[in-house]
Amino acid sequence: MLERLSRSLRRPHARLLAGLVAATGSVAIAAAAPLPALYTKAQAAAGHATFEAHCSMCHGANLQGISGPALVGQGFASASNNYTVAAIFDELSQQMPAGAPGSLSHKDYADIMAFILSRNGYPAGGTALTYAAAGASTAKLVSQVK
Repeated sequence: MLERLSRSLRRPHARLLAGLVAATGSVAIAAAAPLPALYTKAQAAAGHATFEAHCSMCHGANLQGISGPALVGQGFASASNNYTVAAIFDELSQQMPAGAPGSLSHKDYADIMAFILSRNGYPAGGTALTYAAAGASTAKLVSQVK
């Protein structure tokens, strides 16, 4: 059996097919990479409360958008947008809340970012997201919510 497989791979079309299968397999593995766990569950819960108090009037209780844009789903963060956590966090921490940008504490901004990540399908982990880590994160932000 091994000898027959070896002979068949000597044929040009068989080598091409084997190469395509190998390439497709590596693409599937890369696409299935796990999402990073950047925050804790407790932090996302705290972020939810802070979001309700300072953000929901414009972005909606379910992040669906009202007078401000939605902060969940493919319209917010699709793969084609090529957003990073830092890019979204910079906008959040420097431009929000409307009318009082930069007025929240560093902890509040990090907690809100954790809440946004949680609602977009990112898993919680064992380490809380810090203001500095959020501002420097190169992790891609692609909503898992369809």
